[in-house]
Amino acid sequence: MELRPTFIALLAAAMSLLIVAAAGAQNEMEKLKSSTPEERARLQTEMMKTKLSLTPDQTPKVAAINQKYAQRMEPIIKGQEGPLMRLRQMREVGQAKEAELKGVLSPEQFQKYLAEKQEMREKFEDKLIQ
Repeated sequence: MELRPTFIALLAAAMSLLIVAAAGAQNEMEKLKSSTPEERARLQTEMMKTKLSLTPDQTPKVAAINQKYAQRMEPIIKGQEGPLMRLRQMREVGQAKEAELKGVLSPEQFQKYLAEKQEMREKFEDKLIQ
């Protein structure tokens, strides 16, 4: 199979972005390592309570989910795997968390949660590239 020069250039550019993202992600991982699961869960819950207008019934359920998944993230954050492996593991844990949140949040809240999450991801990626 013949690879066209354009494809090779695109592949090289994609690989460069991955390397830059991995290096930036490493710095963010260092920041995460200095926080506790409880701190991360509390901050997530407060942000969600405000941005998603959680009801008094939803708040403790969301707090429990955030605590559960902050604990599951702890070995990934403190682990010695490479940054790309850790990002993959974090994505897997995040998908499980989303599935649980979907059962607690209204459809509108869940869509807003996904939009907020995407916005945060874009800001994070912009920060990595700078």
